[in-house]
Amino acid sequence: MSLTRRNLLQAIMAGAAATPLLSMVTATSAAAATVSTEITDAAFFGAWNAATGTWTTSPVFDYDGHPAMASVAAAAKSGDYTTARTALLQYMRTRDTRVPPAWAYNGVYSTSLVPLFLDRIWTLGKGEIYQTTLTVGGDWTTLAPDVTAAVQGSVSAAGVGFMLMARDKESATAEFASRHAADNAPRLTLTYADGSVVTRTASQSTYIAAGTDTGTVFGSAETLVVHDEGTGAFSATTSKGYLWFDLSGLASPVSATLGLTGRTDGTSQDVMLYQVAVTFDETTRTWNNTVQNTFSWQADPKGFDWKKITGADVDSEFYYQLPRFYFAGPLADAYAASRDEKIAAGLISLMTDFIADTNTSAYGAPSGAASYPRNLDAAWRYQNWSYVYEILRTSPSLTADANTSLLKAVYAAGPYFSTTTSTTANWMITIKSALAYLGVCFPEFTAAATWRSDALAFLVQQLGSSLYPDNGYIEASSTYAMGVATTFVGTSKVMAANNYDVGSVPPLSGLSWFLADQTYPNGYDPAYGDSSYTDQRASLASLARLLGDDELTYVATGGAEGTAPDHTSVTYPDTRVVVQRTGWTDTDWYLRMAADRGNHGHPDELAVQVYAHGRPLLPAMGAYAYVTDPVADWLRLTSQSHNTVTIDGLAQVPTAAGAVTNVSTPWADLADGYTDATPGVRHERSALFLHDLGWIVSDTLTPADSAEHSYEQNWHLLPDAALTLDGASAHTAFDSGTQLRIIPADPGAATAALKDGYYSSVTYQVSPASYVSYSLTAAGTVRLDTLLLPVPEGTRPKARLSLAACRHDGRVLELRADSLKGYYLRAADDGTARDFGPYGYDGPLAYVDQDGPVQRFLLTGGTTLTEEGKDLLSADGTLNGTLAVWLNTRDKTVEISGTAARAGGAELVLKAPWAREVTVAGKSVSVARKRGTIVVAALT
Repeated sequence: MSLTRRNLLQAIMAGAAATPLLSMVTATSAAAATVSTEITDAAFFGAWNAATGTWTTSPVFDYDGHPAMASVAAAAKSGDYTTARTALLQYMRTRDTRVPPAWAYNGVYSTSLVPLFLDRIWTLGKGEIYQTTLTVGGDWTTLAPDVTAAVQGSVSAAGVGFMLMARDKESATAEFASRHAADNAPRLTLTYADGSVVTRTASQSTYIAAGTDTGTVFGSAETLVVHDEGTGAFSATTSKGYLWFDLSGLASPVSATLGLTGRTDGTSQDVMLYQVAVTFDETTRTWNNTVQNTFSWQADPKGFDWKKITGADVDSEFYYQLPRFYFAGPLADAYAASRDEKIAAGLISLMTDFIADTNTSAYGAPSGAASYPRNLDAAWRYQNWSYVYEILRTSPSLTADANTSLLKAVYAAGPYFSTTTSTTANWMITIKSALAYLGVCFPEFTAAATWRSDALAFLVQQLGSSLYPDNGYIEASSTYAMGVATTFVGTSKVMAANNYDVGSVPPLSGLSWFLADQTYPNGYDPAYGDSSYTDQRASLASLARLLGDDELTYVATGGAEGTAPDHTSVTYPDTRVVVQRTGWTDTDWYLRMAADRGNHGHPDELAVQVYAHGRPLLPAMGAYAYVTDPVADWLRLTSQSHNTVTIDGLAQVPTAAGAVTNVSTPWADLADGYTDATPGVRHERSALFLHDLGWIVSDTLTPADSAEHSYEQNWHLLPDAALTLDGASAHTAFDSGTQLRIIPADPGAATAALKDGYYSSVTYQVSPASYVSYSLTAAGTVRLDTLLLPVPEGTRPKARLSLAACRHDGRVLELRADSLKGYYLRAADDGTARDFGPYGYDGPLAYVDQDGPVQRFLLTGGTTLTEEGKDLLSADGTLNGTLAVWLNTRDKTVEISGTAARAGGAELVLKAPWAREVTVAGKSVSVARKRGTIVVAALT
């Protein structure tokens, strides 16, 4: 229930006191209530038996522990609950300050949203970003709103969109010239620092309409119709306009204006302008296929009904997120900055309206306002309410009745959060953090101490149980993992700020390093699963401060502070995640490969993400939205949208068997993994990372039957990659910075094609993005080998990867890169000596290259490596693990590393009589010299 916008504005203009405003809201709410679940005054303040001098109904307050509440206790004992309410408000106004949790908000906030929030106009997420409100009159009017920020943030996505939506629910209808109009078509004017000006006309324009036109396309209309009227989030006559401008080939301007020409059939009409981050096709867009993020309850006498929006396929997140009160924190801050009682009154009316609505049986919530609609949503709401109450408690707009209603709702939440459960880790951590906040921010409740201690004990236990034994997070989403960690940081900070001991939290350190290890070198979230590509360094810095971890500080600051970590590449075998990296600054190189599983994960087993020199080159493509939508479904529910191999067109089953491993050496990493996520065909993938060149990714697909299967190996890139095909090889052409070349070893093995996909950097934003697909149909085992070659700006490397002959069954690749010549053997582990190029080896894996005075070996399993039939290296036993050897004839040095370079390992004989210094695992060792060789005895 809420006031209409017109009545609210009249009250504001007249300087009306806030109390009548709240009284109207409360009265309307009470009239609509059927059966209330709100706690009674007697149960809240307590009922006293004067004859026995005892409480017959215990109060929820610790009167004895808070002597300043004596007047509240006295009124309760006399049964005068009206006076008790007044005394409680007076106490809360003057009590000691509490340090509340930070508020949470899920959109793009600016102070210009405050009037919209007060008018019950709500945007879900970041897909629609409010710009300004335009006013049109009865005659055609040309408008030129400043849209600089929108355009500057969209150039990399090669396009920017806008939405026109009625500001008020009224009978008037606005119309704007579309791109099909004879005159005054929408235009975008961009001005650059050198004074040059570029003008673009809209490349797409349309409007969508509800009611009987939900499936109607208006893409050829000469005018865009904008209207909103009636009650609820929208009515049968609601329509919104959309524009899209192609920014391909343009740099970011210093300023940009949008040229619009419009009018209304009324005297004057206000129209809101939003930036939208989703492209569209005017020939197909309708109400039914548009994911909408902004709805209005302005002028609806019932206000928000806090229920799921009906009458359209609207994202269910509205139903979950409106009751989270994400708008409460911004409103409270606006009030704190201005002390404008209109803002306080509006926020209080929203809170009391919610309580009155949800404390009725019509909402079906077992604990009323404490639980609606789900425990996760309630937890976010009470975090936000804890924040805003600390500001609102001193507002003259807060009446005794409203204050009591709010505190009753707070108290009801305590027992609910103490007992409610969820099988999802991030839900439980959010819920128990909310319980801790209630215990910290409302210590007057007798149960507050128990809430705090129980919440903290649970959080520590839950955090530990939310991790695999290797400290990886059990949900397959980086954003959700970071959310859990930062929630715990926030809880700890609030506890400490209010002088409550937190103690140590060992599991938090493990989770923090799991997050840090996966973070891109530029500090951004790798955004796998239902995640967003966002900067994680501030969150990592908070974790580092809480844990006192100097190495984590180094990661969080990109090396500006702290101590460099003692590792680079990592393996999380239980979580099934491998990360290869050269270092921790934004110019380093990185690959992630995983076969993880869990909530919020995608069917992306053995997908890789690649980053080099400041840019994600093969990113995860994001999630877009939870709504049922073709784009969202493609991103979240298909394997095709990930950098892996899709088999028989099926989405993988991530809960299937799988594993990943990685061996890291000073000059190369070798990751191996497998998954049975597509029934009937095992997918094995390896990634050989040559730190000074790039990655050789090898896919082996082994069916359990003799039938033909279809395979599609996909590589996804950013929207501005300007991807092209040169034969079977793919190349990016970003405007600047690092490029990527994708080079198949066997160009004829699969059909190469560029396909249209999507990229969603954050929720509710999505852009078209091309990807390269290599497809084939075959029976039996299929092998695909690919060179992923980063090309840093200013370099022109020459490289190719090709198949070479193998005398016995095995796979041999020949690598050429500038002056480097390399050969790579993968074969069965059967002890057979196999030739690969000029070399021979009796193990399952060998990589050897030569570049001038440097020769390198990477060996697994066998005993003897030969060149032109002569031993280069021999061991007195089978290598137990992977051995890396670096021979430098110019510097006369030999470096030996890898998992086989350990105590108790094999004795090695190397053809390196010229060696003056030999190191094993970074330590100098003495060697014996024998017949033109050196002998490294029992590796240490």
